[in-house]
Amino acid sequence: MAPNQTSDTADVPLIRARNKPRFGFPWVAVVLGLGTSIFAGIGFNAVTAEPTAPVQIMIEGQNPYNISQETLDAVITEPILAWEPLTIRVTDRALSYDELQGRTDPGADVILTTLIDSDTFETEKEQRFTGAGIYPAQPNKDENLSDRYAISNAYLDNVGLGHGPLAVAAAAQRAADVLDGGRIRSPEFWVAGTATGLLLTVLAFAFSLRRRRRREGIFRRLTAAQRQLAGVVLELEALEVTYLGTDQAKRTAGFTKSWTQIRDDSLSLAKTEQAVINAVYDSSTSLSPKTAKLVATFETKAHAMVTSSDALMGAGSILGELAGGARVLDRLAAPTLLAARELLARLHAAPQGAISPKHVTALEQAVEEFLAAGARDGDSTAGLKTWAKAEKKLERTAHSVYNALRHDRRARVRGASRGRDDTAALRMSLGLAAGGTKQVLYVLDDANAAARALFGPLPGSTEPAEVPRARHRWSTWNLQAPPRAMWITLGIVIGISALIFGGVTEEKITERPGWDLTGSLPVHSLTVDDPSGTLDEDQLRGYLQDGFSHDVDITLAVRDAEDYLDTVGSFDPLSGAPDEDLDPSVLVDSLWRLKAEFPELSNAITQELNPNQYLVPVYLFDNGTVTTPTWLSSTPASGDHSKLSRGAWEYGSYSLSSFDEPAMATTIESLARGLQRNGIVETDVNSTLLFWLLSLAFALGATTLIQILIFGGTISMKLGRFGRGGKLLRQLRRKLDALALGLDESRLNTVLVLGTGPAASSREADQRIFERSLAVAWRTADDLAARPLAQRLNAAYVAEIQALSELVDRLEIRDSDAQRRTRELLANTQSGAAEPARP
Repeated sequence: MAPNQTSDTADVPLIRARNKPRFGFPWVAVVLGLGTSIFAGIGFNAVTAEPTAPVQIMIEGQNPYNISQETLDAVITEPILAWEPLTIRVTDRALSYDELQGRTDPGADVILTTLIDSDTFETEKEQRFTGAGIYPAQPNKDENLSDRYAISNAYLDNVGLGHGPLAVAAAAQRAADVLDGGRIRSPEFWVAGTATGLLLTVLAFAFSLRRRRRREGIFRRLTAAQRQLAGVVLELEALEVTYLGTDQAKRTAGFTKSWTQIRDDSLSLAKTEQAVINAVYDSSTSLSPKTAKLVATFETKAHAMVTSSDALMGAGSILGELAGGARVLDRLAAPTLLAARELLARLHAAPQGAISPKHVTALEQAVEEFLAAGARDGDSTAGLKTWAKAEKKLERTAHSVYNALRHDRRARVRGASRGRDDTAALRMSLGLAAGGTKQVLYVLDDANAAARALFGPLPGSTEPAEVPRARHRWSTWNLQAPPRAMWITLGIVIGISALIFGGVTEEKITERPGWDLTGSLPVHSLTVDDPSGTLDEDQLRGYLQDGFSHDVDITLAVRDAEDYLDTVGSFDPLSGAPDEDLDPSVLVDSLWRLKAEFPELSNAITQELNPNQYLVPVYLFDNGTVTTPTWLSSTPASGDHSKLSRGAWEYGSYSLSSFDEPAMATTIESLARGLQRNGIVETDVNSTLLFWLLSLAFALGATTLIQILIFGGTISMKLGRFGRGGKLLRQLRRKLDALALGLDESRLNTVLVLGTGPAASSREADQRIFERSLAVAWRTADDLAARPLAQRLNAAYVAEIQALSELVDRLEIRDSDAQRRTRELLANTQSGAAEPARP
């Protein structure tokens, strides 16, 4: 080379390191996420909030049923609360039409009359009404009418249960429930809003993450290529020395071509580096197709330069007969030797007569010649020719073994592809055929696959029982599944979890007691007051179910219908049914008459039944039928459509039944069902819509959390053990521990750097190649274990682990084969055999 050429290597410019570019922050997604969280928090508080405003009740006039301010204050043990301050006026007079419609200010928010019959005058405008009025009237007439009826019905339902002041308290509680000030408490609205916000957040995050991931990927590729270029540029002088230090007569054409290409490409690539950097760092051009093409070209050339420089250094060591030449040749021979040893191990483990001994002997001789060729000292050119001939012979021998195995149809399989280093550039620099190593490995892999298909896994190995399939097929291991399959699996898990969450939550929100009794307690006490002596108390108890949720004391009072309901002349003697509707006030008066007959069951001041006391009136007609239109309850009826109160009495209509124990047991059972469903406030919720909204919100929330984790980027290395392939990597490290037993760290380093001594024999070369491969496997495992979680989630990492797994498997097979040969040697020695063990 001319002297002026050497100066070119010192003039290659190196770009100074720049700070990492800003890839952008997902501000839109963050703002949407925070807004959605605030909205969801407000919604949760709105749905689960409890009223806090006081309700004031004013009693005026002389009201029936012991209703007064004093008795009302006595029965209200806990304050009645509303969503907004609420005032209720209770009066003893009938209401005017304007009061009923909320057109006249009654001095309160709600006006309620305690009358249950209206006074009717000649004209409709002068008519007086019972019920309740709301002032001012709500804008929605239907809603105003519904709320008025809800308040008045709460009062009437409880009057029908024998209540007085408690009926007013129940009406006030109902008014507090229905008059909510227009606040939105429907869970569908809040869940739908939250789901919409989460959807927008997911879309914004997806856009930001995709853009950021693309920019980071371009940047990582650029920096990796820059490191490769920098390494080659810094080693240009060493490469030049290697080239010039090699005897010109020993320089092959490929060797000279590699040096010329490295020298020229490094200078031209360094000159174009700045343009690529500017395109990548500029946010407006970083994702353009032109930038992607620039980076791809730069990356390809840098990688080719590294491969060429490594090949040049390795070839220089061999051609120049330097100290490291043997190590380079060992690296070139290691994959071939390990594959050949695996094939020998499988053939030795084959059943007797399965393979001809001459094929095994020929393969052993070919392996021995291949090792001996690599262990020869002397002229490098002649040694390379000998090594190439030995490699070719090994290929032919392995091919003959493969053909012999293929006589059985089961052995007609192809070997699985394996991740191995590309040695084409090194071979070309040495003047060898570029595809020689690949061709011999291809044949050995096919032969190993055929042997395994015929003879099964090696004894004592951890190989799976199934036979490997064609090269292009995916393994059934999840670790090798494509990323799309992982995301599909994750989506299925999120979807199933979302459906479960939506179903459970929707059921908790909309769950209401059904028809079947859920209680398990019997009637605490049952008293039958039957002057006629018809009912048998013991027989009646036999018909009763244990369906109450708390202790109840029931008194069954049988009374004459004509005396208590004033039914003279109102019945058909044939059917026993009333001919006309009866005045509802007559029934209410009868309830208070009955209550007075059992003073021990009531409070002396309020005249309300004591807690857990229930008085069931049974009105007996002359024809032997009875009616039980209602009962007296210590518990007020509350909620929507309470089953504790029987509303038919309000219209003077009663149902008749037979007078026997089963009929009375059915009445008591109806009381249990009424208590079970009492106090249920129906929410105007579409359960199907709520279920899908909850499921969607959960799925979107889980997706958002995953996106946040992904955005976190590089996570602590301590979390790396949870990445893809973590379990397999730990298994491989345990296998390496077993293989390295007896070899300490200093021995591995010595083998890796200096070798084990003179390569005087094929056996020493075999052991040296094994120990160097073991050291490489150890370093690879350490590097993979140190990767952070973010780098463990891509397919490239899994591919590296799989390549390491295949190397460790080959090392295990070689180690087992060495133990076999040692046992044969000991056996031959003990028996006095003169022939040494096979290599």
